[in-house]
Amino acid sequence: MQQQNQRGSGHRWGPLFGAHAEAWADTWEGPQGWGTTVYDHVLERAKIGTGTTVLDCGCGAGRFVRLAADRGARVAGIDAAGELVEIARRRAPEADLRVGDFEELPWPDDTFHLAVGFSTFQFADDHTKALSEARRVSRGQVWVVVPTQLTDSGIPRVFAALMDLFPPEVPPSLKHSGMYALSPPGRLEEVLAAAGISALSDDTVEAGSVFPGVDAAMRAFLSAGATTLAIRHSGQRAVERALIPAFAPYLDEAGRVKLPGWFRIVQAA
Repeated sequence: MQQQNQRGSGHRWGPLFGAHAEAWADTWEGPQGWGTTVYDHVLERAKIGTGTTVLDCGCGAGRFVRLAADRGARVAGIDAAGELVEIARRRAPEADLRVGDFEELPWPDDTFHLAVGFSTFQFADDHTKALSEARRVSRGQVWVVVPTQLTDSGIPRVFAALMDLFPPEVPPSLKHSGMYALSPPGRLEEVLAAAGISALSDDTVEAGSVFPGVDAAMRAFLSAGATTLAIRHSGQRAVERALIPAFAPYLDEAGRVKLPGWFRIVQAA
């Protein structure tokens, strides 16, 4: 597996997301994880299929890579977490998967028909540089997916229960490099313009997550990179005690944890 030195946010986020890679792959990138609806939207709208070359920036455990390859596309991916890339390689051994930072992509200009980033570009230290790199290696299309409608969404509400368990410097830093860094009104437009990219389409897609029970939801949230910071600072038991009541509003009669969610999908060029 090819690997590069990580100079951007990857040196921080890679080990955090890699710490519980198998749990992340089974839950967030499982059949009922948040991405299914979003993946299908991009696969259809971008007309990904035979003859298409695709780069997945922040490919994680490779669920989208597998879906795109199944449609006949030639797919590459990069992620800062080597443990997740290893899972992705098992899922899609034919893909060109590398460990590295998407702020400095190891491919020549115009290598791919399109580059995608599913809830990943916001984790960059330099959002403009990350999107500029995606533009550089693609031949025109960059698809950017970020969370939206946060006040109605389950994931940010659950994570809010952990804010007091982080080191004091972490919550402010997450506003710049974290899950919701590109979600504030106007922020994504600002970064796209700075990267020399114009939006061609801008859709909001409902994409919730369903876990079969509290134990599965707990496993998912404990596998998230930001949660690892809270665990290191306050201990796993404290994190679990905070999460259990946070799940309660989302329990259905069958005991499933159903988290509503919405994602903004911008096709840019």
